[in-house]
Amino acid sequence: MKLETSIEIQGLVSGDRKVYQQVFDVFYDSLCLFVHRFVEDVAVCEDCVQEAFISLWNNRESIASTVHLKSFLYQVCRNNALNYLKHERIKNEYAAAMVNELDSRVCFINYVIEEETERILAQTEQDLPPRCREIFVLAMQGKDNEEIARLLGVSENTVKTQKKIAYKRLKQNIADIGMLVVLLNQ
Repeated sequence: MKLETSIEIQGLVSGDRKVYQQVFDVFYDSLCLFVHRFVEDVAVCEDCVQEAFISLWNNRESIASTVHLKSFLYQVCRNNALNYLKHERIKNEYAAAMVNELDSRVCFINYVIEEETERILAQTEQDLPPRCREIFVLAMQGKDNEEIARLLGVSENTVKTQKKIAYKRLKQNIADIGMLVVLLNQ
């Protein structure tokens, strides 16, 4: 028996659920394979086909023939698959844009912090008394207290005291960076 004669279009149009089930049984697998040409995910293919059948049910009164029925189902399945792909592309573009924005924002904040830190270190160094400045510079170069004391001909206690003064002033100056970061993150 030919498909055209086996499906009673008038029954489908009038809402006969048995005819609708017959249409579903006849076309479901073929439509899934068709959609799989566009979308590789089997679950998505099944969703696209199921949505096509929902659309068929909602538009059944407009179906005039079996050829029209086939055309309707294939077009709706194709459109569903293409809409899915378009949605996925938009999601991927949005995710990439968010990553780029985050990267650029993080880079911006990092650059600001880096520049502000350099500025504060230079300002702190400039504001220190000469001996304290020398000790601070050597400490920032990674030298330990004993080495600084030996290089400058002072006691280790003097180095510790002068470093404490320098670090206290640096700590006061650096507090501004925390507030700046908070403001930049808004």
